[in-house]
Amino acid sequence: MNDQPPDVLVIGGGNAALCAALTARRAGASVTVLERAPRHFRGGNSRHTRNFRSAHAAPTAWLTEAYPEREFLADLNRVTENQADWALSRLLISRSAGCPDWMRQFGVRFQSSLRGTLHLGRTNVFFLGGGKALMNSYYAAAARAGVRVEYEAEVVGLELADGRFEAASVRIGGRTQTMSARAASWPPAGSKPTSSGCATPGVTRLTTSSYAGRPTTPGRSSG
Repeated sequence: MNDQPPDVLVIGGGNAALCAALTARRAGASVTVLERAPRHFRGGNSRHTRNFRSAHAAPTAWLTEAYPEREFLADLNRVTENQADWALSRLLISRSAGCPDWMRQFGVRFQSSLRGTLHLGRTNVFFLGGGKALMNSYYAAAARAGVRVEYEAEVVGLELADGRFEAASVRIGGRTQTMSARAASWPPAGSKPTSSGCATPGVTRLTTSSYAGRPTTPGRSSG
């Protein structure tokens, strides 16, 4: 592992983690990703996703008709039995239309839904090659940008001071070592994977995941 501490430490190697890593790197921060899985199994549950839901006012290259934001919100409220966070739901939905263009910057490719795919051609954008291709595109973009990735790196503990990240205990090759950074991003406790294959530019900011950084953290965003 590199002895030079990164500005941002991203714990996890799935879709949300890579979006956070790419966003932080584009903001000028040095970034290290800690992926527990080996390289050939990287990506977590994101490897198995196929599509994400996107609001749009008119047909697009991959979507038919229109899918208004109010309908998206109604669908979300129905499946969550009105338990979703209102502010976060509105943010997610309002930014979803720009999601495909944001993802394309990192090499992600799309296709129209196949016939008989539960009538999702109006609401869901499908990844060309599925979730594995999605994650391969993100990892390739991260490599080009200079993001460091440590595979088979299990985070077994976090050190916080006054609610701010100080360091992580990381087990690699049977040995546990301490890795510090100015800021960190990790999945919220008890979080569950979703069917979404992307996070919109506003939603990928580090502040939307469990995030603790110092005031001088490069690339820190208010969301």
